[in-house]
Amino acid sequence: MTAQSSHLVVTRFAVPRDRPGTASLYRDPHWLAGRHELFRRYFVPSVAPLGVPVILLCGEQAAAAVAEAVADLPWARVEVQDDWHAGWRGRRSQVITRLDSDDAVHPEWFAAVDEAPASARICITHRSLRYHPRSGRLQRYRRREAAPLAAFRGGSNPYAIDHRFLASQSGVHTLRGPYLLQVVHGGNVKNRPPKAWRLDRWTRRSRLREFGLSP
Repeated sequence: MTAQSSHLVVTRFAVPRDRPGTASLYRDPHWLAGRHELFRRYFVPSVAPLGVPVILLCGEQAAAAVAEAVADLPWARVEVQDDWHAGWRGRRSQVITRLDSDDAVHPEWFAAVDEAPASARICITHRSLRYHPRSGRLQRYRRREAAPLAAFRGGSNPYAIDHRFLASQSGVHTLRGPYLLQVVHGGNVKNRPPKAWRLDRWTRRSRLREFGLSP
């Protein structure tokens, strides 16, 4: 099983949310421009060299604009999805990885998924790196619940279950990380400091190169 032949990355790029006050945000041009900037800065340099196709889920009213913006990326295509919880399903032969469009993935993630036991239906990780662009600092992070990065064998919908509850599912296999680089910006992560047990010390910024990014 190779990344090129079986793996697929799916991300919610601009899907309507059901939270109060956010229903129309996904189609706001200013918001879309911000998402595209983050996508180009972190997701693209990380994923582009890996030879893995990418599906960008977008609401119908944003899909055309996003498709035009990423037309230069032959490995990415837009699929219309207007339901935040509906996600996307692939073929049974595919392994689908969910990755946020403003984050980066370690290139060894796909090999680690391939090497997981045959009984593993979902592959998760509890460790990641958190990058703070404003300060330029990089931090190791661990959590009890699964990280947003996860892989689903058999073409299963990667958004059928919230990532916070993946660890309790049957057929789950934990991979030792960190394979995810989460970029901290705006309100995308909790602003209050994480509990002490979650945090290891700051780590060297040169580790960004492991994820295809320039320090």
